[in-house]
Amino acid sequence: MIGRTAEIDIEKLYDVVVSPETWPHLLHDIARSANAVGTCLAADHGRATLVARPVSPDLTAPIDDFLNSGWYKRDLRGQRAWPLLRQGRKVLVEHDISSEDERRHSDYHNEWLRPWDLPWWGTLGFSLEGQHYGLVFLRNSKQGAFTHEEMHRLHGLQADLGRVLSLIDLLSIKQAEGMLDGFDLVEKPAFLLNASGRVIRFNAHAKPLLQTDFALSHGALRTAHPQSNERLQKLIATALTAGISASRTEPHWIAVERPARRPLIVNALPVMGGLADILTGARVVLTVNDLEHKRLPPPDMLWAVFGLTPAESRLAMRLAAGEDLSLAAEALGLSAGTVRGYLKTIFAKTDTHRQSELLQLIARMGGI
Repeated sequence: MIGRTAEIDIEKLYDVVVSPETWPHLLHDIARSANAVGTCLAADHGRATLVARPVSPDLTAPIDDFLNSGWYKRDLRGQRAWPLLRQGRKVLVEHDISSEDERRHSDYHNEWLRPWDLPWWGTLGFSLEGQHYGLVFLRNSKQGAFTHEEMHRLHGLQADLGRVLSLIDLLSIKQAEGMLDGFDLVEKPAFLLNASGRVIRFNAHAKPLLQTDFALSHGALRTAHPQSNERLQKLIATALTAGISASRTEPHWIAVERPARRPLIVNALPVMGGLADILTGARVVLTVNDLEHKRLPPPDMLWAVFGLTPAESRLAMRLAAGEDLSLAAEALGLSAGTVRGYLKTIFAKTDTHRQSELLQLIARMGGI
């Protein structure tokens, strides 16, 4: 039975914002206050239930099984509870969502819950920015079923949980915006997506791609090439649900085909794990590698590192940009013999022996 008042240190709840590693210990304390095996935070994801990791320590193995065995796709409790929570219910217990016959005979109860001895469930429901959440409590057979009265005694947690998630959501967006700025510094296009897969930010280097290779349709990022667009949407969907299962094997990148040009490589990066996995704000950063784009070092770097003269640096940069020796000579107003002489000197100063080695060296310097 839960005591007259759930003894939870609310300050510890707010500490989670800056010290996320304390979350499982806090969940453990909350579970003990409710005489439960453990507790976890879950989110309504339409046809599936998302669970934020980590969970309270005593639920780690059962929740891993729930996610990795695919029970989150056949979550009977979620299928019954989320519609009620969307209607405004704040407290639910096992008897609200399952019958005695189901608890005795359903696959869900017998194949997943019974082996872990977690027959009894209760949740505190709340919403944030249109997203519905539940703080889920699980009890074993000895601890017995939750009552509405017991769950109502924990009702005060809901408001504080909402505030904490709002702060974490804001922090994750700020961190993601910092990532976008960082990618700008290395000339890499990047898009920031929310939990619905909609673009909510993009950096300066991503903007030109929206005029040529990508388009935004009601916030959704798309490509003109049908097969590439199909791969892109699958990549985004996979990245958004990356927190569901610990054993996902889908690739985290795709190639976007372009007519008469080399493809773009799109990578998906999660913003952060843990509680952010079930929030509605910043969830995924997509970065784009343009195989047509050559990022070259500034000419003065070649002079500073290898002692190349300004004329030698200009020649090296033109070669690195894709010009052959004759085109570079014409552009620089030099004879073929002079250019060959410069190239021989450049080889000596950079300790390279052929043009391909030189180009690889300059390309590596472009990533500094």
